[in-house]
Amino acid sequence: MACSPKPSSALAGSAPAPTLPAMMMFQLYRAWSAGNPIFTRLCEGRFNITRREWRILATACMHSALTSTALAEAALLDAARCSRAVGSLCEKGLLMRTRDTRDTRIVRVSVTDMGRQRYGEVMPVVAALNEEIFQDISPAEMLALSSMLDRITQRADSMLESNVVKERARRNR
Repeated sequence: MACSPKPSSALAGSAPAPTLPAMMMFQLYRAWSAGNPIFTRLCEGRFNITRREWRILATACMHSALTSTALAEAALLDAARCSRAVGSLCEKGLLMRTRDTRDTRIVRVSVTDMGRQRYGEVMPVVAALNEEIFQDISPAEMLALSSMLDRITQRADSMLESNVVKERARRNR
């Protein structure tokens, strides 16, 4: 049985309840979902790395060496997923871990020569695909979209920090 919004007597005469497809966060998700498989095919099919590994490799290439925690933060990943992906990238010879000489508890992650080479192969293709996806949007619209997305991100971060939704996800139910 399909779910459909039912009019409420309290809402009589007011605008109809919004639908999921009309909500901007769903539209952003739909756009991301449409583009994501293109990049997944590219990364996994052509370059034998996952999207997550690509994000970590690209982030690591922007820095000389980072701790795993700093790399996870920079790549916008949780520490556990980042650590697994870093391990996989190390096995593939694209990243390496080294202990800090002054404090051996600290491990830094850096890009190998092979990792820089792989980055150099992947990034131009990713950039070209991004350009193609956004080809129908003018440069002015791109600047406006970027600004709007930054503001949405800031607002969502602020809402999360203020604990606007108090419930926590419990996926084991």
